[in-house]
Amino acid sequence: MDWTSLTGTKSTPGAIARWINNSTLSSGADGDADLILQEAQDWIYRRLRHWRMLTPPLADTLTIGSDAYTFPSDFLEPKLLTITGQYQRLLILKTPDDVINSWAYDGDGNRLQQQPGIYYFDQAALRFDSLADQAYPIALVYFQQPAMLSATNDTNFLTTSCQMLLRRAIMRAACEWTKEVASGQYDRTYWEQAAEVELQAVQEESDRAAHSLVAGAQFMPSWAAQDWGLYG
Repeated sequence: MDWTSLTGTKSTPGAIARWINNSTLSSGADGDADLILQEAQDWIYRRLRHWRMLTPPLADTLTIGSDAYTFPSDFLEPKLLTITGQYQRLLILKTPDDVINSWAYDGDGNRLQQQPGIYYFDQAALRFDSLADQAYPIALVYFQQPAMLSATNDTNFLTTSCQMLLRRAIMRAACEWTKEVASGQYDRTYWEQAAEVELQAVQEESDRAAHSLVAGAQFMPSWAAQDWGLYG
C-alpha cells in the first residue's frame, strides 16, 4: 500500500477507484483519489495518538523574560516537557485557569521572573505560569502530525503498519464522495463504524505498549468494546 497505488486508476491493484468500482475517480496528484486520501488521513490524525507519532526529544531553550515557547508547526499535543541541566524540573500540563491563576507579581504589579513549573498550550505556543528568569534548557517530546502521503512521500506508518485503519478511513471518505446510499462498498454507516472500531484497536495497541512499562501489569480485554483494563 502506498500513495502511488492508492491514487491510481481503476485498473491499478490497490487503487481507491478499484475499491469503490468507479472509473470516474480522477487519479494522481490533486485528483479525486488524492483528495479522498488526504481527508482520510486528516480524520485519523485528528483522533489517533500512537507512539509511532511521537518525536525524539527536541532540545531548545526558553527565552528570558518570556512565558511562552512557540512549538513546531507539526505539533499536535505534548507528551513530555522538562527543564534539563542544572535546574532539571518536569513541567506539568495544566488548564489555562490553573496556569493563569498561578501568575505571581511584585509590588509594582509586574509579573515575577522565576523558573516555570506548569504550562498549558493554545493555538500558537506553550504558555507558562512564570516568565523565565534564565535561558533554561528544555526537552520536548510531542505527538507529531505526520507528513501527508504524496508523490514525494509515498509511504508512512499508516501504509506499513496500520493498513486496515487507513483502508477503512478511505472507504468512509470515498462513500461520502460517491453520494450514494446503498449496501456493500457504498454502506456509509458500515464504513463509519468500521473505521471507528479499527481506530480504537490501533489506539489500544499503542496504549498497551505504553502501559507495559508498568512493572507487573496485566491487561484484561473486555470484548466486544475491547476496553483494556490495567491491573497491577
